[in-house]
Formats: sequence, structure tokens, C-alpha cells
Amino acid sequence: MITSPSNDLVKLVMSLHHKKGRKEHKLFIAEGIHPVTEALKAGVPIQRYIWTGKLISSPEGKNLLNQLQSRYEGVEVSDRIFDKISETDNPQGILALIQIPTEKPIDFSKIRLGLIVDGVQDPGNIGTIIRTAWAADLDSLFFTPGTADPYQGKVVRATMGGIFNQNLFPNRTPEYICKNALEHGIQIIAGYPDAVQSYFEAEMLGPTLFLVGNEGKGVSEAWESYPIRKVYIPQPGQAESLNVAVSAGILIYEAVRQRMMNRSCKN
Repeated sequence: MITSPSNDLVKLVMSLHHKKGRKEHKLFIAEGIHPVTEALKAGVPIQRYIWTGKLISSPEGKNLLNQLQSRYEGVEVSDRIFDKISETDNPQGILALIQIPTEKPIDFSKIRLGLIVDGVQDPGNIGTIIRTAWAADLDSLFFTPGTADPYQGKVVRATMGGIFNQNLFPNRTPEYICKNALEHGIQIIAGYPDAVQSYFEAEMLGPTLFLVGNEGKGVSEAWESYPIRKVYIPQPGQAESLNVAVSAGILIYEAVRQRMMNRSCKN
């Protein structure tokens, strides 16, 4: 059992609380019974897991520990050490160190429905967007430079397992995305309050990427140089704007609705 805060593993985990450490070690943290269980289900590479006796105080925790022990290397630490390395207020006594997926070539010809996250900063919003994308079976999520790191702890927990089941492509510029989208006949649709067409008037049956922007500023000016299809989401109430994760969900599920209706009509 590890009880010393100067232990190398403890120092490693602490470094992963920061983007620099995650980038250096190519690892991120999944903490809690549900996130680690979802990582197991998805079969992602778990480098090591860390646990305390608190984990086995519940049937779910015991079952998870049994699964982990049969497949991966684990280390028990004291409750005091776990409280130090945990990123949550009420830790459940389990976290896993997971390899950040290696960069892979993007085949734009296979994109059916995806999302571009541009400059969004709130980890909760990023996590909710990834969770929604997972539920809707999106095949690609692009993150532009300046967007919050999708592998930080708050994002990982907010995805409820979606982080392990989505193709994430961080640090892709508007120029790169638009150039390849245009070459492959992929339309880009973004919400703009001054657009003349509502989102449910836009045809979304073909290959589509939705673009959502920063919580306060919207999408960056760089996108104005490219042929973006602008739509608005009706807001008959008095609110100034919609939450970015809610807006993303509305656009995504309009595409899902159209495609389900199209398949139904064909049948």
C-alpha cells in the first residue's frame, strides 16, 4: 500500500491534473466507479488503476475491482493519499490511468454526422456535448485550438463514458476542417442568432458537421472566411441565448430526426 505523498506514482497522477502533464505522459484520469466501468466496457488501454478500501464498501465497487484485478495492474493507496490525488469532493476510491489515443489520419469520406467544438471553455459543456454525441452516434468530434482540453478530469466525468466511445480530433484549425469538408462534400452548419433560416428548415440528410462556438463570443471570426450554412434556433422567450451544449443537442437531434424519418419513408 502506498502511503507516501512523495511516491513516484502519486507524483505522476498529480501531474495529470494539468494539461502539460497529460501531454507529456500521454495519459488521462478516469475517476469513479461509473467512468472506470465504462472504460472497461469500451476496452480502452488502462495503464494502471489505483484504489482504496473504500471501493469495496459497495457491491458495484467489489465487482469493478474483481474485473480490474483480472486484467490490469493495480496499486492500493491509503485514503489520505487518494484524497490528495482525487479530483472529486467525495471520491469513491478508484481511478484509472488511461492512454490518450494516438493521433490517426482522418478519413473525411466516411463522415456522416459530426461536430466542431470551437473555443468552448467550460468542462461541463464539453462533457455534455461529448455525451450527447455518443448518444446520437456521431462519428467525429473536432476541437479547434483554444478549446478546453477534452481529456481533463471534469470533462471525462461529465461525458458519462462518452469519452471512451467517440473519435476525438483535438487542435484542428478551421482552415484544415473546412478545406477537407469542402473536398468531400460535407456541409458545415452553425447556429447564428441573425441567420434567416431556422434549423428545422435546413436539410441535414447528407454528410454534415455542426459548428458550435464559445459560450460568450460564439464561433471565432476565422469561420467567416468559409461557406458556413447559418441557421437560428427560435427563442420565443426572453433569454439572451441558449447554453452551448443545449444548442449542440438541438442541432444534432434535428439531424437524427430527419434521418430516422427518411429511413422510415424509404421503408
